[in-house]
Amino acid sequence: MSLSAHLSAQLEAELDASRRVIERIPETMSAWKPHEKSWSAKDLATHIANLIGWGAMILTTRELDFESEEMKNWAPPTADDVPQILALLQAHGDQVRAILGGMSDADLGEEWVMRSGEEVFSADPRHFAFARWVLAHQAHHRGELMVYLRLNDVPLPAIFGPTADEQQM
Repeated sequence: MSLSAHLSAQLEAELDASRRVIERIPETMSAWKPHEKSWSAKDLATHIANLIGWGAMILTTRELDFESEEMKNWAPPTADDVPQILALLQAHGDQVRAILGGMSDADLGEEWVMRSGEEVFSADPRHFAFARWVLAHQAHHRGELMVYLRLNDVPLPAIFGPTADEQQM
């Protein structure tokens, strides 16, 4: 199996899982946060959707430099409600699918760097950067969002196995 096919399969699973969690956010919980330092449920869900968009950047550039003028002037897309967040997730997913489908193992093996000026945070093969900064990163924040939901008594969807709310998969 090619790296592109492998990453595409992982992307589909993560998109599905994130969609199922995000769609559980009740409108009344949009501004809720567990702590003053935490993101609101809406902002956390929007971040999850936007992390998929990082995939396009990782797949089409050689680096991300937080000190660049482009990044200093960049602001992530925003959403006002769950339907808009789901639309953002879908749009980013569609964009990344299209890019990833045309990439060779050689393309995915090229180095991708995350830096802030001279300080290098990571320099890894593109496929590893994609798996880490897109797939694992959004799964991490999806887990956070599931805690938000649990703290508000919202039934959790099964992701890797049954939850106390959904015994059958």
